[in-house]
Amino acid sequence: MEVRGISRTLMEPDLSSHKNIMIDLADIAPAFLFLFDKGFVAKASDYRPKEFGNAVLVTAGTLFSIQFKRDRGQVFVEIGSDAVGWHWLEHVLEFVNSSVTQQQLGEPPNLAVMADLLQLNWTKVANLFGDQQKILQLQAFAKQKSAALLDRIFFHHKPA
Repeated sequence: MEVRGISRTLMEPDLSSHKNIMIDLADIAPAFLFLFDKGFVAKASDYRPKEFGNAVLVTAGTLFSIQFKRDRGQVFVEIGSDAVGWHWLEHVLEFVNSSVTQQQLGEPPNLAVMADLLQLNWTKVANLFGDQQKILQLQAFAKQKSAALLDRIFFHHKPA
Protein backbone atom coordinates (compact mmCIF):
# COMPACT_ATOMS: atom_id res chain seq x y z
CA MET A 1 0.00 0.00 0.00
CA GLU A 2 1.38 3.37 -0.90
CA VAL A 3 1.17 6.27 1.48
CA ARG A 4 0.24 9.38 -0.48
CA GLY A 5 1.24 12.92 0.25
CA ILE A 6 3.21 12.72 3.47
CA SER A 7 4.90 16.04 2.76
CA ARG A 8 1.97 17.74 1.03
CA THR A 9 -0.32 20.30 2.57
CA LEU A 10 -3.36 19.11 4.48
CA MET A 11 -6.19 18.33 2.11
CA GLU A 12 -9.03 15.93 1.60
CA PRO A 13 -8.31 12.57 -0.04
CA ASP A 14 -8.73 12.02 -3.78
CA LEU A 15 -12.41 11.22 -4.37
CA SER A 16 -12.10 10.58 -8.12
CA SER A 17 -12.88 6.90 -7.59
CA HIS A 18 -15.59 5.66 -5.26
CA LYS A 19 -13.80 2.32 -4.79
CA ASN A 20 -11.03 1.95 -2.22
CA ILE A 21 -11.08 5.57 -1.12
CA MET A 22 -7.98 6.08 0.99
CA ILE A 23 -7.11 8.57 3.68
CA ASP A 24 -3.61 9.69 4.66
CA LEU A 25 -2.19 10.12 8.12
CA ALA A 26 -1.66 13.77 7.17
CA ASP A 27 -5.43 14.05 6.67
CA ILE A 28 -6.59 12.32 9.84
CA ALA A 29 -3.84 12.95 12.45
CA PRO A 30 -0.90 15.00 11.12
CA ALA A 31 0.77 15.18 14.56
CA PHE A 32 1.55 11.47 14.16
CA LEU A 33 3.51 11.74 10.89
CA PHE A 34 6.65 10.85 12.88
CA LEU A 35 5.39 7.23 12.83
CA PHE A 36 6.74 6.83 9.29
CA ASP A 37 10.21 7.75 10.59
CA LYS A 38 9.77 4.93 13.14
CA GLY A 39 9.21 2.41 10.33
CA PHE A 40 5.42 2.33 10.41
CA VAL A 41 3.51 1.77 7.18
CA ALA A 42 -0.11 2.34 6.26
CA LYS A 43 -1.77 -1.06 6.45
CA ALA A 44 -5.45 -0.32 5.88
CA SER A 45 -7.57 2.73 5.23
CA ASP A 46 -11.23 3.53 4.76
CA TYR A 47 -12.81 6.90 4.10
CA ARG A 48 -16.57 7.52 3.99
CA PRO A 49 -17.22 11.06 2.73
CA LYS A 50 -20.99 10.50 2.69
CA GLU A 51 -20.94 9.38 6.33
CA PHE A 52 -19.81 12.65 7.95
CA GLY A 53 -16.27 12.11 6.64
CA ASN A 54 -15.76 9.15 8.95
CA ALA A 55 -12.46 7.40 8.38
CA VAL A 56 -10.18 4.67 9.69
CA LEU A 57 -6.45 4.37 9.13
CA VAL A 58 -4.30 1.56 10.52
CA THR A 59 -0.53 2.00 10.62
CA ALA A 60 1.62 -1.03 11.39
CA GLY A 61 5.02 -1.26 13.05
CA THR A 62 7.14 -4.20 14.16
CA LEU A 63 5.76 -4.70 17.70
CA PHE A 64 2.41 -2.93 17.52
CA SER A 65 0.02 -1.04 15.28
CA ILE A 66 -1.77 2.27 15.76
CA GLN A 67 -5.24 2.86 14.41
CA PHE A 68 -6.91 6.21 13.95
CA LYS A 69 -10.70 6.41 13.81
CA ARG A 70 -12.43 9.65 12.85
CA ASP A 71 -16.09 9.71 13.81
CA ARG A 72 -18.02 12.90 13.01
CA GLY A 73 -14.83 14.95 13.22
CA GLN A 74 -13.44 13.53 16.47
CA VAL A 75 -10.34 11.33 16.15
CA PHE A 76 -9.77 8.36 18.45
CA VAL A 77 -6.39 6.61 18.65
CA GLU A 78 -5.91 2.98 19.62
CA ILE A 79 -2.66 1.08 19.92
CA GLY A 80 -1.99 -2.66 19.97
CA SER A 81 -2.76 -5.50 17.60
CA ASP A 82 -5.32 -8.20 16.97
CA ALA A 83 -3.04 -10.62 18.88
CA VAL A 84 -2.66 -8.57 22.11
CA GLY A 85 -5.78 -6.44 21.89
CA TRP A 86 -6.40 -2.76 21.23
CA HIS A 87 -6.11 -0.04 23.88
CA TRP A 88 -6.80 3.68 23.91
CA LEU A 89 -3.49 5.48 23.41
CA GLU A 90 -4.20 7.73 26.39
CA HIS A 91 -4.46 4.67 28.65
CA VAL A 92 -1.17 3.28 27.33
CA LEU A 93 0.56 6.62 27.90
CA GLU A 94 -0.74 6.81 31.46
CA PHE A 95 0.31 3.18 32.06
CA VAL A 96 3.92 3.57 30.88
CA ASN A 97 4.42 6.97 32.53
CA SER A 98 2.62 7.61 35.81
CA SER A 99 3.24 11.35 35.50
CA VAL A 100 0.88 11.52 32.49
CA THR A 101 -2.61 12.55 33.61
CA GLN A 102 -6.03 12.81 31.99
CA GLN A 103 -5.93 16.55 32.71
CA GLN A 104 -2.67 16.83 30.75
CA LEU A 105 -4.14 14.88 27.82
CA GLY A 106 -7.37 16.87 27.74
CA GLU A 107 -11.00 15.83 27.43
CA PRO A 108 -11.32 14.61 24.73
CA PRO A 109 -7.61 13.80 24.47
CA ASN A 110 -5.62 16.29 22.37
CA LEU A 111 -3.96 14.56 19.40
CA ALA A 112 -0.88 16.80 19.38
CA VAL A 113 -0.31 16.26 23.11
CA MET A 114 -0.69 12.49 22.70
CA ALA A 115 1.71 12.48 19.73
CA ASP A 116 4.32 14.42 21.72
CA LEU A 117 3.94 12.12 24.72
CA LEU A 118 4.17 9.04 22.52
CA GLN A 119 7.44 10.30 21.07
CA LEU A 120 8.80 11.07 24.56
CA ASN A 121 7.78 7.63 25.85
CA TRP A 122 8.52 5.65 22.67
CA THR A 123 11.00 3.23 24.28
CA LYS A 124 8.63 2.48 27.18
CA VAL A 125 5.73 1.84 24.78
CA ALA A 126 7.86 -0.41 22.55
CA ASN A 127 9.07 -2.35 25.60
CA LEU A 128 5.48 -2.73 26.80
CA PHE A 129 4.36 -4.43 23.60
CA GLY A 130 7.38 -6.73 23.70
CA ASP A 131 6.50 -8.11 27.16
CA GLN A 132 3.45 -10.37 27.60
CA GLN A 133 3.39 -9.86 31.38
CA LYS A 134 3.25 -6.07 30.95
CA ILE A 135 0.44 -6.50 28.39
CA LEU A 136 -1.59 -8.35 31.02
CA GLN A 137 -0.96 -5.51 33.48
CA LEU A 138 -2.01 -2.99 30.82
CA GLN A 139 -5.24 -4.90 30.20
CA ALA A 140 -6.10 -4.73 33.91
CA PHE A 141 -5.17 -1.03 34.02
CA ALA A 142 -7.31 -0.26 30.94
CA LYS A 143 -10.27 -2.16 32.41
CA GLN A 144 -9.95 -0.10 35.59
CA LYS A 145 -9.81 3.18 33.59
CA SER A 146 -12.89 2.19 31.57
CA ALA A 147 -14.82 1.26 34.72
CA ALA A 148 -13.93 4.61 36.29
CA LEU A 149 -15.13 6.43 33.17
CA LEU A 150 -18.45 4.57 33.18
CA ASP A 151 -18.83 5.35 36.86
CA ARG A 152 -18.29 9.07 36.20
CA ILE A 153 -20.72 9.07 33.28
CA PHE A 154 -23.56 7.10 34.82
CA PHE A 155 -23.19 7.81 38.52
CA HIS A 156 -21.76 11.35 38.28
CA HIS A 157 -18.97 10.64 40.74
CA LYS A 158 -15.98 12.93 40.71
CA PRO A 159 -12.61 11.24 40.03
CA ALA A 160 -10.63 10.47 43.17
